[in-house]
Amino acid sequence: MTLLGLGGFPAEHFLSLDMLGMHGTVYSNYAINEADLLLAFGVRFDDRVTGKVSEFAKHGKIVHLDIDPSELNKIKKADLPIHGDICLALQDLVRMIDARPKGSPSLTAGHQEWIKQVEHWRATEPLRCEAREDAIIPQIAIKRMWELLKERNMLDDTIVTTGVGQHQMFAAQFFKFNSPRTWITSGGLGSMGFGLPSAMGAQAANPLKTVIDVDGDGSFLMNVQELATCFTEKLPVKVLLLNNQHLGMVVQWEDRFFESNRGHTYLGAGFDQPPYPDFVTIAKGFRVATRRITDPKDLDEALIEMIESKGPYLLDVMTPHQEHVLPMIPSGMTVKDIIKV
Repeated sequence: MTLLGLGGFPAEHFLSLDMLGMHGTVYSNYAINEADLLLAFGVRFDDRVTGKVSEFAKHGKIVHLDIDPSELNKIKKADLPIHGDICLALQDLVRMIDARPKGSPSLTAGHQEWIKQVEHWRATEPLRCEAREDAIIPQIAIKRMWELLKERNMLDDTIVTTGVGQHQMFAAQFFKFNSPRTWITSGGLGSMGFGLPSAMGAQAANPLKTVIDVDGDGSFLMNVQELATCFTEKLPVKVLLLNNQHLGMVVQWEDRFFESNRGHTYLGAGFDQPPYPDFVTIAKGFRVATRRITDPKDLDEALIEMIESKGPYLLDVMTPHQEHVLPMIPSGMTVKDIIKV
Protein backbone atom coordinates (compact mmCIF):
# COMPACT_ATOMS: atom_id res chain seq x y z
CA MET A 1 0.00 0.00 0.00
CA THR A 2 1.04 3.58 -0.53
CA LEU A 3 1.17 6.05 2.38
CA LEU A 4 -2.31 7.35 1.58
CA GLY A 5 -3.66 3.86 0.94
CA LEU A 6 -3.04 2.59 4.48
CA GLY A 7 -6.25 1.18 5.92
CA GLY A 8 -7.66 0.34 2.49
CA PHE A 9 -6.67 -3.28 3.17
CA PRO A 10 -6.36 -4.70 6.71
CA ALA A 11 -2.75 -4.39 7.86
CA GLU A 12 -3.09 -7.49 10.03
CA HIS A 13 -4.21 -9.67 7.11
CA PHE A 14 -1.51 -12.17 6.15
CA LEU A 15 -1.52 -10.89 2.56
CA SER A 16 -0.76 -7.34 3.65
CA LEU A 17 2.81 -6.27 2.96
CA ASP A 18 2.33 -2.86 4.58
CA MET A 19 3.72 0.31 2.99
CA LEU A 20 6.08 0.39 0.03
CA GLY A 21 8.43 3.11 -1.14
CA MET A 22 11.20 5.20 0.37
CA HIS A 23 10.36 4.26 3.96
CA GLY A 24 8.28 1.19 3.18
CA THR A 25 9.04 -2.32 4.37
CA VAL A 26 11.87 -4.26 2.82
CA TYR A 27 9.54 -7.14 1.96
CA SER A 28 7.03 -4.86 0.23
CA ASN A 29 9.72 -3.26 -1.91
CA TYR A 30 11.29 -6.63 -2.73
CA ALA A 31 7.88 -7.97 -3.78
CA ILE A 32 7.17 -5.01 -6.06
CA ASN A 33 10.63 -5.32 -7.58
CA GLU A 34 10.26 -9.02 -8.36
CA ALA A 35 6.55 -9.27 -9.22
CA ASP A 36 5.53 -10.21 -12.78
CA LEU A 37 2.24 -8.30 -12.48
CA LEU A 38 1.56 -5.04 -10.64
CA LEU A 39 -2.05 -3.94 -10.16
CA ALA A 40 -1.76 -0.22 -9.47
CA PHE A 41 -5.21 1.00 -8.45
CA GLY A 42 -5.71 4.67 -7.62
CA VAL A 43 -2.00 5.51 -7.35
CA ARG A 44 0.16 8.12 -9.07
CA PHE A 45 3.65 6.59 -8.97
CA ASP A 46 4.98 9.33 -6.71
CA ASP A 47 8.77 9.63 -6.55
CA ARG A 48 8.72 8.61 -2.87
CA VAL A 49 7.27 5.29 -4.04
CA THR A 50 9.19 4.65 -7.24
CA GLY A 51 12.65 5.99 -6.56
CA LYS A 52 14.41 5.76 -9.94
CA VAL A 53 11.38 5.44 -12.22
CA SER A 54 13.10 3.49 -14.99
CA GLU A 55 14.05 0.75 -12.52
CA PHE A 56 10.73 0.57 -10.66
CA ALA A 57 8.78 -2.67 -11.25
CA LYS A 58 10.71 -3.13 -14.50
CA HIS A 59 10.35 -6.92 -14.55
CA GLY A 60 6.55 -7.07 -14.59
CA LYS A 61 3.52 -5.86 -16.45
CA ILE A 62 1.63 -2.90 -14.98
CA VAL A 63 -2.13 -2.46 -14.93
CA HIS A 64 -2.89 1.13 -13.91
CA LEU A 65 -6.46 2.02 -12.98
CA ASP A 66 -7.28 5.63 -12.10
CA ILE A 67 -10.29 7.94 -12.19
CA ASP A 68 -8.05 10.78 -13.41
CA PRO A 69 -7.00 10.06 -17.00
CA SER A 70 -4.09 12.52 -16.77
CA GLU A 71 -2.36 10.16 -14.32
CA LEU A 72 -2.24 7.29 -16.82
CA ASN A 73 1.17 6.91 -18.47
CA LYS A 74 2.26 10.22 -16.92
CA ILE A 75 5.18 8.92 -14.84
CA LYS A 76 5.29 5.17 -15.37
CA LYS A 77 4.08 3.65 -18.63
CA ALA A 78 1.38 1.05 -18.04
CA ASP A 79 0.97 -2.10 -20.11
CA LEU A 80 -2.78 -1.75 -19.53
CA PRO A 81 -4.01 1.74 -18.57
CA ILE A 82 -7.66 1.86 -17.48
CA HIS A 83 -9.62 5.06 -16.92
CA GLY A 84 -12.45 4.44 -14.49
CA ASP A 85 -13.96 4.47 -11.02
CA ILE A 86 -12.22 1.83 -8.90
CA CYS A 87 -15.45 0.83 -7.17
CA LEU A 88 -17.24 0.10 -10.46
CA ALA A 89 -14.14 -1.45 -12.02
CA LEU A 90 -13.64 -3.91 -9.16
CA GLN A 91 -17.33 -4.86 -9.24
CA ASP A 92 -16.98 -5.60 -12.96
CA LEU A 93 -13.82 -7.62 -12.30
CA VAL A 94 -15.55 -9.74 -9.65
CA ARG A 95 -18.44 -10.41 -12.03
CA MET A 96 -16.01 -11.52 -14.73
CA ILE A 97 -14.30 -13.88 -12.28
CA ASP A 98 -17.64 -15.31 -11.16
CA ALA A 99 -18.68 -15.83 -14.78
CA ARG A 100 -15.73 -18.09 -15.59
CA PRO A 101 -16.84 -21.58 -16.70
CA LYS A 102 -16.82 -24.33 -14.14
CA GLY A 103 -13.63 -26.33 -14.28
CA SER A 104 -11.50 -23.34 -15.28
CA PRO A 105 -7.97 -23.35 -13.85
CA SER A 106 -7.65 -21.73 -10.44
CA LEU A 107 -6.55 -18.11 -10.59
CA THR A 108 -4.20 -18.74 -7.69
CA ALA A 109 -2.67 -21.94 -9.06
CA GLY A 110 1.10 -21.84 -9.01
CA HIS A 111 1.29 -18.98 -6.50
CA GLN A 112 2.51 -21.14 -3.61
CA GLU A 113 6.19 -20.62 -4.33
CA TRP A 114 5.69 -16.86 -4.68
CA ILE A 115 3.87 -16.69 -1.34
CA LYS A 116 6.66 -18.70 0.29
CA GLN A 117 9.22 -16.26 -1.10
CA VAL A 118 7.28 -13.25 0.19
CA GLU A 119 6.89 -14.90 3.59
CA HIS A 120 10.65 -15.49 3.67
CA TRP A 121 11.30 -11.81 2.98
CA ARG A 122 8.81 -10.81 5.68
CA ALA A 123 10.38 -13.18 8.23
CA THR A 124 13.99 -12.19 7.54
CA GLU A 125 13.51 -8.43 6.95
CA PRO A 126 10.92 -7.17 9.46
CA LEU A 127 10.62 -3.59 10.64
CA ARG A 128 13.13 -3.23 13.45
CA CYS A 129 13.45 -1.00 16.49
CA GLU A 130 15.18 -1.72 19.76
CA ALA A 131 13.86 -0.48 23.08
CA ARG A 132 16.23 1.40 25.36
CA GLU A 133 16.24 1.64 29.14
CA ASP A 134 17.45 5.25 29.14
CA ALA A 135 15.14 6.79 26.52
CA ILE A 136 11.73 6.45 24.90
CA ILE A 137 12.05 5.32 21.29
CA PRO A 138 9.38 6.96 19.08
CA GLN A 139 8.62 3.72 17.23
CA ILE A 140 8.01 1.97 20.56
CA ALA A 141 5.69 4.77 21.71
CA ILE A 142 3.53 4.39 18.59
CA LYS A 143 3.59 0.60 18.74
CA ARG A 144 2.55 0.57 22.39
CA MET A 145 -0.26 3.05 21.69
CA TRP A 146 -1.56 0.73 18.96
CA GLU A 147 -1.33 -2.28 21.26
CA LEU A 148 -3.17 -0.51 24.08
CA LEU A 149 -5.93 0.59 21.70
CA LYS A 150 -6.21 -2.96 20.35
CA GLU A 151 -6.47 -4.39 23.87
CA ARG A 152 -9.44 -2.07 24.41
CA ASN A 153 -11.07 -2.99 21.06
CA MET A 154 -10.78 0.66 20.02
CA LEU A 155 -8.87 0.37 16.74
CA ASP A 156 -11.86 0.63 14.40
CA ASP A 157 -13.11 3.64 16.34
CA THR A 158 -9.79 5.47 16.36
CA ILE A 159 -8.64 8.00 13.77
CA VAL A 160 -4.95 8.91 13.57
CA THR A 161 -3.63 12.09 11.97
CA THR A 162 -0.06 13.33 11.60
CA GLY A 163 2.06 16.31 10.74
CA VAL A 164 5.03 15.84 8.42
CA GLY A 165 8.37 14.26 9.19
CA GLN A 166 9.83 11.26 11.01
CA HIS A 167 6.81 10.90 13.28
CA GLN A 168 4.62 10.62 10.18
CA MET A 169 6.69 7.75 8.78
CA PHE A 170 6.95 6.02 12.16
CA ALA A 171 3.15 6.15 12.46
CA ALA A 172 2.76 4.72 8.95
CA GLN A 173 5.16 1.90 9.81
CA PHE A 174 4.16 0.93 13.36
CA PHE A 175 0.44 1.72 13.65
CA LYS A 176 -1.45 -1.06 11.88
CA PHE A 177 -4.53 0.35 10.13
CA ASN A 178 -7.23 -2.24 9.48
CA SER A 179 -10.10 -0.02 8.34
CA PRO A 180 -10.52 2.73 5.73
CA ARG A 181 -10.74 6.37 6.79
CA THR A 182 -8.85 5.86 10.05
CA TRP A 183 -5.63 7.48 8.76
CA ILE A 184 -5.35 11.13 7.75
CA THR A 185 -2.02 12.50 6.60
CA SER A 186 -1.00 15.13 4.08
CA GLY A 187 1.07 12.74 1.99
CA GLY A 188 2.99 14.31 -0.86
CA LEU A 189 1.85 17.82 -0.01
CA GLY A 190 4.27 17.85 2.93
CA SER A 191 2.24 20.27 5.07
CA MET A 192 3.90 20.67 8.45
CA GLY A 193 1.26 21.69 10.98
CA PHE A 194 -1.40 19.50 9.33
CA GLY A 195 -1.84 17.11 12.25
CA LEU A 196 -3.78 19.10 14.86
CA PRO A 197 -6.24 20.93 12.54
CA SER A 198 -7.04 17.71 10.66
CA ALA A 199 -7.57 15.91 13.97
CA MET A 200 -9.98 18.65 15.03
CA GLY A 201 -11.95 18.26 11.82
CA ALA A 202 -12.06 14.48 12.17
CA GLN A 203 -13.18 14.82 15.80
CA ALA A 204 -15.94 17.29 14.93
CA ALA A 205 -17.21 14.93 12.22
CA ASN A 206 -16.88 11.84 14.44
CA PRO A 207 -17.69 12.96 18.01
CA LEU A 208 -17.92 9.39 19.34
CA LYS A 209 -14.52 8.30 18.02
CA THR A 210 -11.08 8.68 19.53
CA VAL A 211 -8.92 10.99 17.43
CA ILE A 212 -5.16 11.09 17.99
CA ASP A 213 -2.70 13.47 16.36
CA VAL A 214 0.73 11.81 16.24
CA ASP A 215 2.97 14.83 15.84
CA GLY A 216 6.51 16.13 16.04
CA ASP A 217 7.60 19.27 17.85
CA GLY A 218 8.48 21.08 14.63
CA SER A 219 5.12 20.40 12.96
CA PHE A 220 3.03 20.83 16.10
CA LEU A 221 4.46 24.28 16.83
CA MET A 222 3.08 25.61 13.55
CA ASN A 223 -0.53 25.32 14.68
CA VAL A 224 -0.22 25.01 18.46
CA GLN A 225 -2.68 27.89 18.91
CA GLU A 226 -5.48 25.56 17.79
CA LEU A 227 -5.42 24.05 21.27
CA ALA A 228 -7.64 27.02 22.06
CA THR A 229 -10.18 25.76 19.53
CA CYS A 230 -10.03 22.27 21.03
CA PHE A 231 -10.82 23.74 24.45
CA THR A 232 -13.52 26.21 23.46
CA GLU A 233 -15.28 23.81 21.06
CA LYS A 234 -14.90 20.87 23.48
CA LEU A 235 -13.05 18.69 20.97
CA PRO A 236 -11.37 15.87 22.93
CA VAL A 237 -8.46 15.51 20.51
CA LYS A 238 -5.41 13.69 21.84
CA VAL A 239 -1.88 14.69 20.81
CA LEU A 240 0.98 12.20 21.05
CA LEU A 241 3.88 14.62 20.68
CA LEU A 242 7.16 12.89 19.81
CA ASN A 243 9.49 15.66 20.88
CA ASN A 244 13.14 15.30 19.86
CA GLN A 245 13.88 19.04 19.86
CA HIS A 246 14.84 18.87 16.18
CA LEU A 247 13.41 18.88 12.68
CA GLY A 248 13.92 15.15 12.71
CA MET A 249 13.58 14.18 9.06
CA VAL A 250 15.91 16.96 7.93
CA VAL A 251 18.39 15.90 10.63
CA GLN A 252 18.24 12.35 9.26
CA TRP A 253 19.16 13.58 5.77
CA GLU A 254 21.91 15.74 7.26
CA ASP A 255 23.28 12.69 9.07
CA ARG A 256 23.01 10.32 6.12
CA PHE A 257 24.06 12.52 3.22
CA PHE A 258 25.67 15.74 4.54
CA GLU A 259 28.12 14.59 7.23
CA SER A 260 25.76 15.75 10.01
CA ASN A 261 26.18 19.42 9.11
CA ARG A 262 23.26 21.17 10.81
CA GLY A 263 21.26 23.80 8.94
CA HIS A 264 19.15 25.33 11.72
CA THR A 265 17.47 21.99 12.44
CA TYR A 266 17.97 22.13 16.21
CA LEU A 267 14.92 23.72 17.81
CA GLY A 268 15.87 23.71 21.49
CA ALA A 269 17.38 26.36 23.77
CA GLY A 270 20.57 24.42 24.45
CA PHE A 271 21.44 20.82 25.20
CA ASP A 272 21.91 21.69 28.88
CA GLN A 273 18.52 23.43 29.03
CA PRO A 274 15.01 22.10 29.69
CA PRO A 275 12.86 21.28 26.62
CA TYR A 276 12.11 24.34 24.50
CA PRO A 277 9.49 25.45 23.84
CA ASP A 278 7.75 24.19 26.97
CA PHE A 279 4.71 22.53 25.40
CA VAL A 280 3.37 21.45 28.79
CA THR A 281 3.21 25.04 30.01
CA ILE A 282 1.70 26.13 26.70
CA ALA A 283 -1.00 23.44 26.94
CA LYS A 284 -1.80 24.43 30.50
CA GLY A 285 -2.19 28.01 29.30
CA PHE A 286 -4.91 26.77 26.95
CA ARG A 287 -6.46 24.73 29.82
CA VAL A 288 -5.66 21.48 28.04
CA ALA A 289 -4.68 18.47 30.14
CA THR A 290 -1.05 17.58 29.64
CA ARG A 291 1.95 15.60 30.81
CA ARG A 292 5.62 15.18 29.86
CA ILE A 293 7.49 11.89 30.13
CA THR A 294 11.13 10.95 29.61
CA ASP A 295 11.34 7.53 31.30
CA PRO A 296 10.29 4.43 29.31
CA LYS A 297 8.79 3.02 32.52
CA ASP A 298 6.16 5.77 32.45
CA LEU A 299 5.13 5.20 28.84
CA ASP A 300 2.21 2.79 29.25
CA GLU A 301 0.67 4.67 32.16
CA ALA A 302 0.89 7.97 30.30
CA LEU A 303 -0.56 6.52 27.10
CA ILE A 304 -3.51 5.07 29.02
CA GLU A 305 -4.08 8.42 30.73
CA MET A 306 -4.11 10.11 27.31
CA ILE A 307 -6.43 7.54 25.71
CA GLU A 308 -8.90 7.64 28.60
CA SER A 309 -8.96 11.42 28.99
CA LYS A 310 -12.40 12.95 28.44
CA GLY A 311 -11.17 16.25 26.98
CA PRO A 312 -8.26 17.42 24.82
CA TYR A 313 -4.92 16.05 25.99
CA LEU A 314 -1.27 16.68 25.08
CA LEU A 315 1.26 13.96 25.92
CA ASP A 316 4.77 15.37 25.46
CA VAL A 317 7.10 12.40 24.94
CA MET A 318 10.79 13.28 24.89
CA THR A 319 12.65 11.13 22.35
CA PRO A 320 16.27 10.97 21.14
CA HIS A 321 17.00 12.85 17.92
CA GLN A 322 19.46 10.17 16.80
CA GLU A 323 16.65 7.82 15.73
CA HIS A 324 16.32 7.40 11.96
CA VAL A 325 13.37 6.17 9.90
CA LEU A 326 14.51 2.89 8.39
CA PRO A 327 14.50 1.22 5.97
CA MET A 328 15.23 3.99 3.50
CA ILE A 329 15.67 4.06 -0.26
CA PRO A 330 17.60 7.27 -1.01
CA SER A 331 15.93 9.70 -3.39
CA GLY A 332 16.36 8.71 -7.03
CA MET A 333 17.83 5.32 -6.13
CA THR A 334 16.46 1.77 -6.37
CA VAL A 335 15.51 -1.07 -4.06
CA LYS A 336 19.03 -2.40 -4.52
CA ASP A 337 20.31 0.70 -2.68
CA ILE A 338 18.02 0.29 0.32
CA ILE A 339 19.49 1.36 3.68
CA LYS A 340 18.54 -1.07 6.44
CA VAL A 341 20.69 0.08 9.39
